[in-house]
Amino acid sequence: MRHTASMKRLFVVILLAAFALAVAVPSGAAPKKSQYTYLIGSTPQFAPIVAAVHKGFYKKLGLNVKLKHFTSGGVAAQSFIAGRGDFVNTGDWPAVRTWLQTKGKIVGVHPSAHYTELSVVVAKKGIKSAKDFIGKTMGVWLGTTSEFFAAKYLDANGVKLSDVKYKNVKPAEMVVALDRGDLDGFTIWQPFGWRSVEVSGAKKVHILSTGKGFFTEYMVTSARKDLIDNDFDAVTALIKGTIQGAEFSAKNLDEAAKIVGKEFKVPAEKAGRMIKVMNMDVSYTQQFRKDMDDLNNFMISKGKSKAKVNWGALFDSRGLKSVSPKLIK
Repeated sequence: MRHTASMKRLFVVILLAAFALAVAVPSGAAPKKSQYTYLIGSTPQFAPIVAAVHKGFYKKLGLNVKLKHFTSGGVAAQSFIAGRGDFVNTGDWPAVRTWLQTKGKIVGVHPSAHYTELSVVVAKKGIKSAKDFIGKTMGVWLGTTSEFFAAKYLDANGVKLSDVKYKNVKPAEMVVALDRGDLDGFTIWQPFGWRSVEVSGAKKVHILSTGKGFFTEYMVTSARKDLIDNDFDAVTALIKGTIQGAEFSAKNLDEAAKIVGKEFKVPAEKAGRMIKVMNMDVSYTQQFRKDMDDLNNFMISKGKSKAKVNWGALFDSRGLKSVSPKLIK
């Protein structure tokens, strides 16, 4: 009996020690690599990620993150598909395209932000509505959210995509092309709309529309499925750090605007205006899935996509659930 009692006491001690160790060592504190490369675009939409790096939130969780900029999240996605980097953050359309193209080898991990007011239609002053684009030339950046937003804007206003001429142009070049008269307008994300008005003047061009009322853009982080399976602590650390970056940015807008503005060479005032209207929620929600499905179904109807998103195969929510079950809604 004494031997049995002693064994029970020993089992309790071991159990308590294991529990204490679990509390002392937070989940996500043991990523396997010494450094992780995070591919992102070059505008303040990536604010929570940039804040997490510069304020040391990732590093405190054992995740040493190096940011690599591309001209857009869509271009970053192409590089990621080619095998570069450990994580990538893109707009919604490049994310869906990446998941489908790689057939689940690259999957979604978490949203990082969403907004309606940062997607803009910029046009010559004489263009007062979407119908004024009929027979005119609109600048879009093919393969990015710019292309999807253009299609969504025209469709929402009863204009056939075939009635508008498209020209594939990169964001900074859109500003110059519109000022030069090579374009009648363009669709893009901020801050390029503001930049166009500054360059050409408010008497010559104007921001005709934002996405408010018919279009919500999401920023989404993706990773390779094998990294999630084999380095799960890195994924949970990434999510936790991004949440902290988002909370910091929302509560310390001026400081976040300076950090993000410096990172992307954007005036802090503009970075602040953008961060202020961003919802930096990482939750995996029904609304997120519905909006992404609507996006993909629309692109299928326009011949831009061939398959529907299988959420069970193309989005891995285990990291979010591990951080907090409340992040799955």
